[in-house]
Amino acid sequence: MIVINVLIIISPESLLWRRTADLHVLVSSTFGLILGWKLYKEGITDIFQQEEGRECCGLLLTVFWLLLCRHSGRTPVGSVRICTAVGITVFPFITWIYYYMNTELRKNWPEHCTTAL
Repeated sequence: MIVINVLIIISPESLLWRRTADLHVLVSSTFGLILGWKLYKEGITDIFQQEEGRECCGLLLTVFWLLLCRHSGRTPVGSVRICTAVGITVFPFITWIYYYMNTELRKNWPEHCTTAL
């Protein structure tokens, strides 16, 4: 991810940036599918309680963000794209606040999560 950030600073929307972003989307999608299949195979429904579920959601957010930014330098930014970007950016914070405020969900947290705050 650091390589993509450096490339976008040096030369926005260059061919190297697009290819690196495509590679990142491919690898993230592959690992997201593997993690999703593992969760499905184990029959886990509450994915945020599992480390694999949180990792899978993080990878999918990264993929959506990169796909959203893929052609942002060439076309005008529309309201749908802006709303999607805001939603992707705010989703982890809202999810964390929801889990932090909900005492029923918080009591199932592992020990390292309860002592981190």
